[in-house]
Parts: sequence; C-alpha cells; structure tokens
Amino acid sequence: MATKALAALLATMVCASLASYAGPAEPRRLNNVVTQLAEVESLSGDAESVDFSNPRDGWIFIGVGKAAGAEPRAVIDAAGSALVWRTNPRSGAPEAMVKLPKGAHQLRVEGAQGLRLDVRAIPEIQYCYYPTKPHIAAYGPYDWAYMEKYVLPDVNTIVTRSEVDPDQFAEWLREGRQWLSNASLPGLSNETAPSPDAVYAYWAENSVVTKPGFGGLIVDEFIGASEGHYAAWAEAWGRLHETPGFAGKEFYAWCGNMWDEPASLEFAKKLMKKGDLFVWEQYLREGKDEQDAREEIDRCKSHFAKWKQELPGVEKQMVVCLGYLSAPPESLNLNPSADYQVYLDMQFYALATAPEFDGVYGVMEYMADYADEESLRYAQKLFRHYCIEGNTARFNKDPYLLPHLKNADFADGLDHWRAEPADEGSIDSRSMKGFSWLEGRYPETKQGDTFCWMKRAGEKPNRVLQPLQQLTPGRLYSVKAIAADPAQLDVQKETRIDIEVAGADIVQKFGFSFAYPSCYSHEVEPYSERHPAWFTLHRAVFRATGPTAELAISDRGEAGAETAFNFVEVQPFVEH
Repeated sequence: MATKALAALLATMVCASLASYAGPAEPRRLNNVVTQLAEVESLSGDAESVDFSNPRDGWIFIGVGKAAGAEPRAVIDAAGSALVWRTNPRSGAPEAMVKLPKGAHQLRVEGAQGLRLDVRAIPEIQYCYYPTKPHIAAYGPYDWAYMEKYVLPDVNTIVTRSEVDPDQFAEWLREGRQWLSNASLPGLSNETAPSPDAVYAYWAENSVVTKPGFGGLIVDEFIGASEGHYAAWAEAWGRLHETPGFAGKEFYAWCGNMWDEPASLEFAKKLMKKGDLFVWEQYLREGKDEQDAREEIDRCKSHFAKWKQELPGVEKQMVVCLGYLSAPPESLNLNPSADYQVYLDMQFYALATAPEFDGVYGVMEYMADYADEESLRYAQKLFRHYCIEGNTARFNKDPYLLPHLKNADFADGLDHWRAEPADEGSIDSRSMKGFSWLEGRYPETKQGDTFCWMKRAGEKPNRVLQPLQQLTPGRLYSVKAIAADPAQLDVQKETRIDIEVAGADIVQKFGFSFAYPSCYSHEVEPYSERHPAWFTLHRAVFRATGPTAELAISDRGEAGAETAFNFVEVQPFVEH
C-alpha cells in the first residue's frame, strides 16, 4: 500500500514538473528586438534546469518572480558562476542581463520553487553618459543612487567618457553587464586628413586599452569626410585591433548614413566584416502635427532600408541611437503644442514593430546631459516596455497634439490669451530672428522666434491668462516656459516670471526656475560660444482637480524691466 502511494506521489511530481517545463521550445519572436527563449509559469522543484538556445551572439534577460524569502541561485552552463541579480525597484523581482554566444545553453535555478521564469534574447540597451550632470542643474544629480532607482534595471550597457567610481564600475561588471569608453574622432573638423599614427596614438591611450573591464570603444562620429580622412581612420582602426590591450573588445562607430559616400561606405564594409558595430544617430525633430511626425519616422525607416540594401545583414550589428535631447540648451522638444513623450513612444514603437528594423542589435538614447529628468525616467519605461518585455502595443495612449492650450509660442500674437496690462502698451507680441535657436531648439527653426513681451510698470505686474482644457482629474501636468530679458540678453541673470494655475493643486517640489546660457553651437550675431545669450527655464507641476483650470503668467522685477517668454507647454507629467 505504501509502495503504491509512493508511486502515485512520484507520478504526480513528474506530471507537475512536465506541466511547468516541457523542455526547450522553439524561440518565440515577441517583436523586432525581443525573442522569448524559455518561460516557465511555475518552477516545480527546489532546483530545475532549463535549456534554451540563443539565436545570436548578444544579450539575454533572465527574470524570476519575486520570492518571499532569499533570492534564488542561478547558473548559466555548468562552468559558469552564479548570476548576480539586480532587484527591479518597481516589482521587487530579481533580474539579470548577460551577454552570451550564439547556441545552446542551460540555466539551472535553485530556490525558486513556484516562481515564474523568463529567458529572453534582448537588444543591447545603452545609457549615455555616466557619470554626467544635466545642463539644467535644477533637475538634480543623475548620480548612482538615481541610476539604481530609474536607469540601471532597464539597461545592460553604460557609455562613459570620464573616470568612474571603482566600486560602481566593478558592481556593474559583476552583474555581467558592460561598460563602453567614449573617444572622439581625430581630424574630423579639419580639412586636412590626420596621420594614422596620430589617430592610433590617441585611441591607444584610451581607458578601453589601458585599463581592464571595458567591453569596447565608442568613437564619435563618422560622418562626411574625405577619402584621406577615412584612409587614416581605417589604418588606425586596424592597428587598434592588433593592440593586446584591445583584444576581445569591440569598436563602435557613432555615425550618420555611411552608405551615402564611397569612402564612408568602404570603411563601413570593413567594420562589418570585422564584426564591429555601428551606432546610427537618428535625432528626430518634433513635427507640427502627427502626420508630420510620422513622415519624419518614415524617413528614418527608408534610410535604414538603404543601409540594408548596401550592407546586407547590417541590422545585426546596428545600434539605433535616438535622441531624448529634451531640455535646453539643445532640445528636440521644439514644438510646445506637441507631446514629446508621445513622440518618443512613436519612435520606439517603430523600432519594435516596423519591418525595416527587424533584428536590430541595439538601442540607445542620446544623451542624459541634454535630457530633462522626466524624459530620462520616461525613456527607461519605453526600454522596459519594448526592449525587455517585447510588447507590440503602444505604451503611450495620449494624443500627439496637446489639447490643453492654444498659441503656445504667440505665433498668432495674443490670440487665445487674455491680456491684463499694468499700463498702456506694457504687453505685446513681438519677434526676434534666431530667438528660438538661441533658447535651444534643435534643429534650427523659425518656430519660437515670436514671444509675449512685457514691460514692468511699478508694483503692478502684467498678466496673460488662458483657460486650460481637456484635463484629466487627478493627473499630474507640467507647465513649462522659457523667458529672457530682450533688452539685456547677454547678461547672466534669472528672468523671473510667475506661473499660476487656478482651479488645480500646485505640486511645489517639482517646480523650479533655472538660468542657462545658449548652446555653444547655436550662434546668432552677436551671440556666440564666448558671448552667449541667457534664458531661464521655468517649470510648474500641478494636479488637475477638474477638466479645466486657468493658467496665468505674470512678470516680475523692477519698473521698466522687460520680459520675453514663449514655449508655454502644458503636457502630462510622468510621475516618479
């Protein structure tokens, strides 16, 4: 009787094990960049082995459900060391990302009984740069504590251009993740080609060669240049690969459309044959409407199709570098009537689902210095949604055009605004050629050369007001505005304005005003890198209490002081 009971128990255990894991399955494509390699709804035993096959040399994501007790122990292939987990701060689940060669592998998991297991092939997900500081210091430090909370769980590669804390460097490597070292491209800005010796000497002194631990060198940037330039770079690149300190490491070429000139195309073929990688810069501007934005993305698709035509298979060695340049002094967020977060989502969605991008090796956003803190956090949500979870549905369901405010740049004078001048003629709409370029919009555009002008009259402020429409009660929104003193544009100072939202609750901790100089490359006579113009970025955040509210903007300062402001953007705010 006991023997029969034991046999029945063993049969039940075997059936349960087979129900939870039926051996290696065919890889299941989730989207262009993510493939499910193994999944177990409920691990059946205290120790279980799962076989999977990596379809290419590249990154693997391993996720285990949140455990009530100690973290499970996991080893890939018998000779490997135990995975070092990074706990997802949102779910509490242990996760790992490691780079594995193409082919069959086995994952052994201990202490995870009853937990779900996911093994996926994912893209190389790069963060650029660490360490760094935002140009708008009011966003706060993008330090390691910030990275651990908002960035590190969703990336596997960090690009650096400066010294990294040794403990942080080692911690990232222990997890199986990767550091890349940045270098510039000698001779790029000169008409005369550099010598191969000079190029090689510069690259050979980089930390990627002189210090252990780096996975590769990322060079900025291969764009239009002469045959002589590319001949010198190619020779130095070849010598770099023969350098002992660079053995086993990869060369990443930050680049434009290298297929459009014979010299750059020939060099691209060398890189591809060697197995090196491309980091293709695609900094897409905001369009005036959704159709315009889609056409911009379509141009990106067609250019990538040209890459694949000229270099078949290049997608397997391509990191697509999008831009979250979303804050001054250089920002792709140039249309205050459009939701920049929606546009970022549209770009990620295209990478994940458009046939042109099928099989792309990696994804990057450039760069944290120019990203506002909100957009940086938001981009990590997109990395998670499309590049780790493998979703094909849009993450952001909001409309592209913001419905809350009209005439945000005063292009139509003071239409839709109710003016309350403190004195006769103390409020007007004016313009200045190059104003938007100086305040940081990129690429150069005439949009934003118009603004609301005020002249302070004694103690009483000037005010303009407009009702805000189609708000969702309970949701957070931000109000941004960029202000300057048009009579003293080259004076380093903060141009103060007051932003009020009647009928809503202001969240004080997210508000700030911060003065910044124009970008070194955004020149409008007489303003230049050595003689910049000065602007002030203002942000207020409010929680809607109803479907409408009223926005009021007023000037501050001494009598006679002038204030110009525009880029009055009201859009949903990404909560922490």
